[in-house]
Amino acid sequence: MRISEKNNITLYQFESPAFESVTTFVTTRHNITHTANPRGNFNLGLYCGDDTAQVEARLLQLCGALGIARTRLYYPRQVHGCKVLAIDSNFVALPHREQLEALDGVDAIITNVPQVAIAVTTADCVPIVLFDPVHRAIAAIHAGWRGTAQNIVEHTVHTMSQLYATQPHEIHAGIGPCIGVEAYEVGDEVIEAMYRAGVDVDSVTVRNRNTHKMHIDLAATNADMLLRCGVELMNIEVCGICTHHNSANFYSVRALGNETGRFLTGVMMRDDSV
Repeated sequence: MRISEKNNITLYQFESPAFESVTTFVTTRHNITHTANPRGNFNLGLYCGDDTAQVEARLLQLCGALGIARTRLYYPRQVHGCKVLAIDSNFVALPHREQLEALDGVDAIITNVPQVAIAVTTADCVPIVLFDPVHRAIAAIHAGWRGTAQNIVEHTVHTMSQLYATQPHEIHAGIGPCIGVEAYEVGDEVIEAMYRAGVDVDSVTVRNRNTHKMHIDLAATNADMLLRCGVELMNIEVCGICTHHNSANFYSVRALGNETGRFLTGVMMRDDSV
């Protein structure tokens, strides 16, 4: 990923040439180390106990870096499910309260509206952005192990196909910072859920020789699910950044605790006429 400084904040962006016609962004902890406030100084999670006014101030700063009004940035209150929400011009016109109600319980957002930034919050789970350059549509997906086991990637691609005529082979995907396989020890319930989801578990898991516990590569699992949907391998960019090992830059529940903050991974289609 490439790094840029905009509006005094650090943003990571996917490097694939296909993403040059859209804006992708991954926020950070502002490169801070663990402090007395586990949510840090650039937490963008509205639902992890931080002061709402402070989070909104940071979101306003982010929107300034993206060149949009705060009212054009949307992300859901995630529940580790597989619900997909489509944002259209009617949604944008809704009162803020109704928008929040619609975003509650959602783990993936899609849209074909320019100058609307969509994102998900994570702190170890897998954030994924999709871009269909042919039909001009985008998606932001939150894939923890539960959402992965519920095939949230497939649900999202299918919904894009239904609403925007997206063809899977036309999609370009970016998989953002998430916990890596070395740090992601899981229980039997996770492995069993992946088997039920049709995952080739042997190809995405390793057993720790010292603890004899299983570890799963959640980024690779979701990349495989993209391939199963028909996305071309050459169109998938996996950033390879482990949030646990890079917890000075990215929030990580495993490294920093449950009360830590969240960073955003998102995408926006630019409107060159604006």
